Amino acid sequence: MFVRLRSQVEWNRQLMSSQALLAAQPIYDRDSQMQAVELLFRNDAGESALAVGEHRATSEVLFNFCAGIIDHAAHYNALAYINVSADLLLSGLVLPVDPDMVMIELVERIEPTPDLVAAVQHWYDQGFRFALDDFAFLPSWAPLLPMASVIKVDVTQFTAEQVAGHKQDLAYLDVLWLAERVEDQATRDRFMEMGFDLFQGYFMARPQLISGQKLSPSGLRLTQLLAVLYRPDPEISDLTAILSADPELSLNLIRIVNSPLYRGHGKISSIREVVIRLGITNLRHWATMLSSLQMVNTEKARVVLVRAHVCEALAERMKTSAPEPDKAFLTGLLSGTEVMLGVPVEEFTSRLELEHDVRKAVLHRKGSLGRLLKLAITMEHDVAMERDLQNWDPRLLKLYRQAANRVQRIIRQLDRF
Repeated sequence: MFVRLRSQVEWNRQLMSSQALLAAQPIYDRDSQMQAVELLFRNDAGESALAVGEHRATSEVLFNFCAGIIDHAAHYNALAYINVSADLLLSGLVLPVDPDMVMIELVERIEPTPDLVAAVQHWYDQGFRFALDDFAFLPSWAPLLPMASVIKVDVTQFTAEQVAGHKQDLAYLDVLWLAERVEDQATRDRFMEMGFDLFQGYFMARPQLISGQKLSPSGLRLTQLLAVLYRPDPEISDLTAILSADPELSLNLIRIVNSPLYRGHGKISSIREVVIRLGITNLRHWATMLSSLQMVNTEKARVVLVRAHVCEALAERMKTSAPEPDKAFLTGLLSGTEVMLGVPVEEFTSRLELEHDVRKAVLHRKGSLGRLLKLAITMEHDVAMERDLQNWDPRLLKLYRQAANRVQRIIRQLDRF
């Protein structure tokens, strides 16, 4: 069984290695220094954001940027421009990211109705900044101008004289002017002389396709998670319990809380801290977006979940040098990265700020957590192969069976939904 599983993991990794996650096009200032990147939807099918739906496209771009296994460190320190749909703006949700890390683009397809303007005002009050994309200088957009930080002008749609006139009319605004679709030096120089602050286009840089391993969020516990999240006053203990029952979703949320959009929050030591650091509102939003991307593999979830529960139970029963049970659960969970996601544990954990004892346990099986994890995995293998069971302390085998039965009951319960 374990040989077949390993082969499947390797095959999954090969399939995932060439996945298109998104594209990023740099935005430069007057000194030709990169100031931001626009994140663009891309997938292997070559579909456009309009073809898959703008709400889903926004969700995929954000999720892949935060949770994909990719080498895009060069973009971490740059402001991210992200297109959003009218449906998302009107949904009552806001993007579950640090407002200081993003610039929300309002695309020209949006109709600035009173409801839409009120929704933008709500986001603005939450600290988000806005760029008016492909701005056409239409009077109907006037209510949005006070909330704009950037006005993006498609230089192929107007003459330089028309743009100069419009810019003069809006000189009272405290905004940055961005020339997009700049395709030659002469155009850049012309708009720089006009007082534009930012520049984007093929002349400076084409969109860079970012490929990597796409991590699929699990739907195993999503229904119950949403039910708990949207209670009037959800308890952190209830959320922690729900998340702890879904290893893949937990791993993805751990990646999100450690992504560049949530930098500076310190080290992770438990699933409870993930809940606290994301906060109820952000957790609600991520769960809502992930619901459109969910994929369930019950057997993978069962294997890793049993291991994590066994680690937790062992920690609870240790009498000396006992690690905290929630750390033990997290250690068991992270050790299953390759089984769950087809991603080597070294690669996955390299992007996480883990406490030293957890990292040492997961990577090297060292320390009290490492010894506990090694014991749990050895027992897992022997039980699966029905090998050397007579050599095990009956109390440990009973503990393992109890953990396995608990997980099986959870899965059975979820099958009813």
